[in-house]
Amino acid sequence: STSVKEMSDMMREQRKLMEEDEQTKLVMQALRGANTNEDDFQDANVRMKVVEMREGEKDLPTTYDPDALADYFGKRPGAVFSRVLQVASTSASYLTGLAWDAARGKLEEAEVARAAQLRRTIVSLGPFFIKLGQALSIRPDILSPRAMVELQQLCDKVPSFPSDLAFATICEELNVDSVGEVFSEITPEPVAAASLGQVYKATLRSTGDEVAVKVQRPFVLETVSLDLYLARQLGIGLRNFAPSFVTDRLDVIDLLDEFAGRFYGELDYVLECENGERVREDMKNLPRVLIPKNYPEVTTRRVHVAEWVDGEKLSQSTADDVAELVNLGVVTYLTQLLDTGFFHADPHPGNMLRAPDGRLVILDF
Repeated sequence: STSVKEMSDMMREQRKLMEEDEQTKLVMQALRGANTNEDDFQDANVRMKVVEMREGEKDLPTTYDPDALADYFGKRPGAVFSRVLQVASTSASYLTGLAWDAARGKLEEAEVARAAQLRRTIVSLGPFFIKLGQALSIRPDILSPRAMVELQQLCDKVPSFPSDLAFATICEELNVDSVGEVFSEITPEPVAAASLGQVYKATLRSTGDEVAVKVQRPFVLETVSLDLYLARQLGIGLRNFAPSFVTDRLDVIDLLDEFAGRFYGELDYVLECENGERVREDMKNLPRVLIPKNYPEVTTRRVHVAEWVDGEKLSQSTADDVAELVNLGVVTYLTQLLDTGFFHADPHPGNMLRAPDGRLVILDF
């Protein structure tokens, strides 16, 4: 039978042949996330706009319920109008520029600059739009390779929020007066930031273990809920008024409801902890695969604590065994799909690492 090493060599040769074509080479690099910026925090000067409601999360469902959202936001027209205005004003510059490029016949010439502007616009609009951008970043059938490279940067590096707010969230969620009651050490600033939260490196006081502490952004539930409500209202409008040849082939509401249910699941870090432990158990017999340990006793809906793992992005590693780890990743996902029936559904470049000892690390469940 063909060994993993032989399979890696065969795939490497195929990639070389494919990359002889410049356009195919760009697509391959974009899919691997090979050209993304390695700054600690991208768009540090871009402010992520959220919906700050006086009631906070009170009365908002924590699982996706479109009827409950319609009832909730139907009583709050001010918040709805404010968000519509926010989205319109934030995206106006990009849409105007794109229209101007099209009118002058310079869409291709301005592609790189517009892709960067699109990324900044998406970041400003918040988690819902960032998730859409992440989904688009691996779709060469929709976006050009250069646009894909820009949107790949949405996967794990977006602006952070103030640490005092993060530490206040930790104290509130874990019911302590100070983060020092739980962590003997914690970095004063985040080591990474993503669409829904940011991560600190810390040491658990109870065990001395080095851990990654992920803290959810303030007002995420409110902002995501309102954006999903608005998107669904738009979908209802399309269903009612779009031509039948469109609605017969695509049900926007069903598609959105499926996406929204999964999205709400990502807002519950307790569920992420349970998923991580289940996959860790399922994958324990696969060699060279590392699933970080989770700590359910200090994990809540908005704070997640897991084993700290050093590593570099698999997509940007220059180690000799990267091709073998890619194939190992394929085996890992096939095992999840065909054997256990429970799989990691977010395999973007930010979630796949190469550990210093050569193991494949899979994050974020």
